Amino acid sequence: MIRYFGSRNKIFNVHFRNIRGHRDDFMEAFPNEGSVDVVEARKVYREIGYTGLLMPDHSPRVPDVANPELQNFAFAFGYIRGLIQAERHIA
Repeated sequence: MIRYFGSRNKIFNVHFRNIRGHRDDFMEAFPNEGSVDVVEARKVYREIGYTGLLMPDHSPRVPDVANPELQNFAFAFGYIRGLIQAERHIA
């Protein structure tokens, strides 16, 4: 899907998240824990020349954590930044 829409310049921003399961039966997951290979997905975004936003989106609920939305967002944002920084050093 990334290559299909990207090659047509039809990707404007990306809610970069992960899930466990499939389209009609899934649970939200942290970027490093789901069914999607987010490292490979990021490589494909780079391959197609995508320069827009990769923004964190929904994340799983974590029990007994104060402000879980803020902590989960911070983790996801840091993970995305780490992917981008790592690929600069690897490529």
